[in-house]
Amino acid sequence: MELERKLCRIFVLCLPAAQRSGAEVTQDNTVAASDTSYFFYQDQSYPRDCKDIQDQCSTKNATGAQVIQPDGYDAPFWIFCTGDWTVIQRRSDSLIDFSRGWDEYRDGFGFINANHWLGNKKVAHLTNQKTYELRIDIETESGLTGFISYSGFRIIDEFNDYSLVSVGRSNDTLESTITWCPTNTIPGNCNRCIATCADPSGTVDCSNDCGDIQQTCICPPNYLMDGTNCIRQEDCGCYKEGHGVIADGVSYVAPDCSEQCTCTSGVLTCVSQSCDQDATCKKGNGVRNCSCNEGFEGDGLTCTSIRINRDCYDIMRYVSTESGEYSITPSGWTGRPFNVNCNMTIDGGGWTVIQRRVQTSSRYDFNRDWETYRSGFGSYSRGFWIGNEQLYYLTNQGEYELRIDMVNRYLSAYHAKYDLFRINAESDKYKLSGLGSFTGTAGYDAMTHQHNKYFSTRDRDNDENGNHHCADYYDGGWWYGPSPGKQCYQCVLNYMYYSTYIGFWYYLPGSDYLLYTEMKIRPRGAN
Repeated sequence: MELERKLCRIFVLCLPAAQRSGAEVTQDNTVAASDTSYFFYQDQSYPRDCKDIQDQCSTKNATGAQVIQPDGYDAPFWIFCTGDWTVIQRRSDSLIDFSRGWDEYRDGFGFINANHWLGNKKVAHLTNQKTYELRIDIETESGLTGFISYSGFRIIDEFNDYSLVSVGRSNDTLESTITWCPTNTIPGNCNRCIATCADPSGTVDCSNDCGDIQQTCICPPNYLMDGTNCIRQEDCGCYKEGHGVIADGVSYVAPDCSEQCTCTSGVLTCVSQSCDQDATCKKGNGVRNCSCNEGFEGDGLTCTSIRINRDCYDIMRYVSTESGEYSITPSGWTGRPFNVNCNMTIDGGGWTVIQRRVQTSSRYDFNRDWETYRSGFGSYSRGFWIGNEQLYYLTNQGEYELRIDMVNRYLSAYHAKYDLFRINAESDKYKLSGLGSFTGTAGYDAMTHQHNKYFSTRDRDNDENGNHHCADYYDGGWWYGPSPGKQCYQCVLNYMYYSTYIGFWYYLPGSDYLLYTEMKIRPRGAN
């Protein structure tokens, strides 16, 4: 099915057939003595069509914009006349969109002296006042012209959906110029990628090489090829409302993964489904489906933990709600799983303890070198540091909050909480790069002055303080750096043993000196 040439211009015109032949037409399509009107009332204050105008203006051509009022129509309206022909449609370019709704085709649209559709209501009144001849003039892209005419053209009213009830016999000059497209197809640009019921995307065995053929007959929008015919996509065996046609052997999953439909030999089967609570509906490799979250395995509808827990919050959710020592593997960690201490009781639980110091007679030493702080040291009972490398992977697998619990020398307990805590990699000297908003009972936000400071140890002076090597001076690794009124810190929790004290928090109520500290982290918003 191919059009030989692209259509450039189409004119659709109407003319009273009986007047054009010099006689009148009877109801049985024979010549009679009087006109027959399909409406039972007339108003002759305006011409009824372009033939009337031409008859009244016999000394000149009536071509151009004119006003008529067909029998029974409620008001006069403008039309375009070509001699004694009344133009009901003109289309010569794409400036006017002809993809319109029912109301617009009923009332008409466009510009009468250019591209337009006169309107079904007007055409119905026009063609029901007598028998009309229809002529369609066509011009191809190459300049060839032709026409086809029909001896009796009439449509009826809106109640009957403006049905085309008569066209009469045809006469044309188009046989050598145009090959008409079969029913349900329209002229269109050549496209060897044909969308079919079996291949709605038109990608199988697709070739865009059209050769010399630029026009062909194609299926209109929302139609698909079924054999040699175009049918509505709803009539394809595997049509899914709201989605379209599903190719044979292909599955479709709803945007929220609540339903999965499969097309098998033209039969569509749909099943309701629900993602597991530990799964997410997402698109991967071009296919949307339920996918188990990290740390779980399964088909997405059922997910089970694979026991790779990233932190103590994972431990609390999937393993145990008891405080104690557990093994974890943060995201991206390539070493063996390592043990951490989990606090499952304070402030909702799920806390991974990263530092703990207690005042003991043994005075456990926190004055360590860079490598020792890098890998971690100590024990929960005596005091420990988790390790900067472990801390980097923990705080960079998501957003974490920090809680610091402290007891001062008068045995009063306080805490400070920050809604974000993150350190950078060793290449950036484990810089304290993220420290969020402060809340708690500590009174003063002393930790904020350590924000964006590099980590220093006794053998690595990264404090950017020209007067002191702070880590060496205070016998402990920390994020040191100049702060208001202080050369090295506003708070330090890995402090030297000073008398019986092991840490310092500036402006802590009662006393700045500390007997006990514990730093712990958990995913932000986990509580």
